[in-house]
Amino acid sequence: MVSQGKSERKNYIVATIAVIGLILTIEVTQMIGMSNVYQQMHQQSSQQLSNLVGYIDNILGRFDRIPKVLSKHPLLSQALISPNDQSKITKLNQLLSDIRTMTQASDIYLIDQKGITIGASNWQLPTSFVGMNFTFRPYFQDALKGKLSHYYAVGLSSGKRGFYYAYPVIIDDVIAGVIALKISIADIEEQYKKTVLNDSFNFLIVAPDDVVFISDRPEWRLKTIGTLSEAKQLNLIAEKRYTDKEVSSLNVVDISNHYLPNNLGSELLEVTSSKGSEEVFALNKLMKTANWQVHLWSSVVPMKKQQNLLIILSASGYLLMMFLLLFANERLKNARRLKQSQQLLEKKVKERTADLSASNVKLHEEIAQRQQAQTQMNKMQDELIQSEKLALIGSMSASINHEINQPLTALRSYSENALAYQERSMTDKVKNNLSLIIGLVDRLSDIVSQFNSFSKKSTGIATTVDVQMSLMAAMSIVKHQAKAAKVEFTNKPCLDPLHVYGDAIRFEQVLVNLLSNAIQALSEQEYKQITISVSDVKEHVIIEIRDNGPGILVDNIDRVFEAFFTTKENFGLGLGLSISHRIIESMQGQLNVNNHPDGGAIFTISLPVNR
Repeated sequence: MVSQGKSERKNYIVATIAVIGLILTIEVTQMIGMSNVYQQMHQQSSQQLSNLVGYIDNILGRFDRIPKVLSKHPLLSQALISPNDQSKITKLNQLLSDIRTMTQASDIYLIDQKGITIGASNWQLPTSFVGMNFTFRPYFQDALKGKLSHYYAVGLSSGKRGFYYAYPVIIDDVIAGVIALKISIADIEEQYKKTVLNDSFNFLIVAPDDVVFISDRPEWRLKTIGTLSEAKQLNLIAEKRYTDKEVSSLNVVDISNHYLPNNLGSELLEVTSSKGSEEVFALNKLMKTANWQVHLWSSVVPMKKQQNLLIILSASGYLLMMFLLLFANERLKNARRLKQSQQLLEKKVKERTADLSASNVKLHEEIAQRQQAQTQMNKMQDELIQSEKLALIGSMSASINHEINQPLTALRSYSENALAYQERSMTDKVKNNLSLIIGLVDRLSDIVSQFNSFSKKSTGIATTVDVQMSLMAAMSIVKHQAKAAKVEFTNKPCLDPLHVYGDAIRFEQVLVNLLSNAIQALSEQEYKQITISVSDVKEHVIIEIRDNGPGILVDNIDRVFEAFFTTKENFGLGLGLSISHRIIESMQGQLNVNNHPDGGAIFTISLPVNR
């Protein structure tokens, strides 16, 4: 009981330490991994934010000089001096419309000293500014002070967000009116989304009044980040900056965790809007030209996926390490027990009688004899495979001789011609004949090398085998035999490269055996064709070799793979298909044969794909 209590207490301590180690491993991995993820996101966000600020600055800067240049146009002065002269007002409206088209501004309009619009580019539209009073607009008031002013607001008649430029029109050193230009904020948003913005980012531009004036997300526009002060609310109402549109607040909560490095200047926020809640990685930057705070938000969903992956990887690694430690400990215990058992066994063996010792010696001798017999059997099997390969090469000797005799005959002819040309000092023709002789020697070398490679003994070492390359090598070996027999090959390879695991030389021998048998089976056919197809079916390589011969007798089809069974008179030992069947089985595959419905035999090799 005391021993059992100590064992339980020890197991409890080990389990507690293991759990604490797992928690610490996950936490350390999270600290390192998520810090890198956040730094990478910060770098991407910073680049995107700089692009955004530069883009907005460039757009706003393009229109800065237009009101000042336009204010000096004589038509503006003439219209302000004679506002009742309809012909001048018409020319003014047409001028403003043309300039609006050229500059791609939203609207351009001229306001007199009293704040009444006397001409506008939209003078023919229902939303025309003509006759409207803009004295309440700060950009009009600032322009009357003699300087270029900027302003952003929602248009009174159009209801669209715009950025305004205003510049005084001076006549005889007196400010007689203001020329104003409006650009559409919606156009800027849309253009930026199409040309620059990455799909994984969203942007908000917050004005000094804390209202989100520009955003690529409609549900965030005209919202405030946090609550507005009472003074700012009263100022918005007085300026009619956002007309009658309701300005509500976005519920933004800082959810930054300890994995986010403090030196990045970024935040993790939970944003709640009309479309629900979402968590974002937030970065902001001040755009000094317009005094706007530009925010860039990106979803943390990809980062959370990486965080979950880190948890899985760290936990899996830790558990694997613990498993290895436990396994090593168990191995050590088993080794100790085994050593103790061996020592006990040795002690008992020594106590045996001399007869038992003699029996033991005899038993060892029998085991040695069996091992020697097994080794001899394996050697005989290898020799038998090699003999079958050489027999197969012998069966193809006629076609090989024919293939070699042609280059040899040509070699003799070119050599005799070269001697004749040499005697006549025709060096160019001698050189040409020697080049032809070299080419024929190379051809002979290629033919012989194919059969040398095939006739080599297998090393017995399994490797990754390229199915298509082995098939092409086998076809190359039997091509002379096929050519002599007038057999046509049709090869239907798989589009993707396929590999199996096994002995490449033996696998090639199987293919050569099957192709050679198919060629012999077509000896009585008028039109001879062999079709080879390779496919990938359910993680298995399927190789089909079909001939259009007479097929296999139904009584013989179950005996095809038996050793020494053959239907060929005075040819072979009947071992080719039996050996091929064993080689494919040793590669964890199957070799089957059937008669095709359209005639002929079809041999099918099925091997597991080696990924």
